Amino acid sequence: MKRRTLLQLMASAAATLAVPINRVLLFAQPRELTPESIATLHEIGTTVLPASLGPEKVAAEVDRFVGWTRGYREGAQLSPGYGHPRLVRAKSTPVPVYVAQLAALDAAARAKGAAFAALPVETRRAILDESLTKSGVKGLPQRPTGQHVVSDLMAHFFRSSEANDLAQQADIERQVCRKIAMSEVRPAPLKG
Repeated sequence: MKRRTLLQLMASAAATLAVPINRVLLFAQPRELTPESIATLHEIGTTVLPASLGPEKVAAEVDRFVGWTRGYREGAQLSPGYGHPRLVRAKSTPVPVYVAQLAALDAAARAKGAAFAALPVETRRAILDESLTKSGVKGLPQRPTGQHVVSDLMAHFFRSSEANDLAQQADIERQVCRKIAMSEVRPAPLKG
């Protein structure tokens, strides 16, 4: 066997082995939030979501966000928005970043001496503020972007129809398609 043939065989074998290793590394990352991450997210939800919702609705909103992460599809076509003709696709799942950020937030809370929910509100806000600043979050995004789990949770809620209805104290349902005749009818006040 010639040396050149042997080198070509070795190079092609290395190339074929490299692809599955990259796939294994890709699949080694968490694809869903862990139970610990979800528990921490519920603790954080009581700090960043409106207390006027009540504990049950705050928990339900956090669960909706967890459901959004489970339904996230990489490469899915996103709405580009009015006046933007370029096709926009969803980036890779933010779940691995979220898991790391939630673990860091839990560790920061425990370094202060307690679980996140047991800390005073000012301490919880300081921990979140430091984490958001470190991640470079400057404002609330239009939709979850994967930059930081807390800003994405807040964007998921505050950019929703439910948050709009809560702010207006009326059953507007701005993201629900209604008949044109209904556009003249005043929305009913929120129930309960």
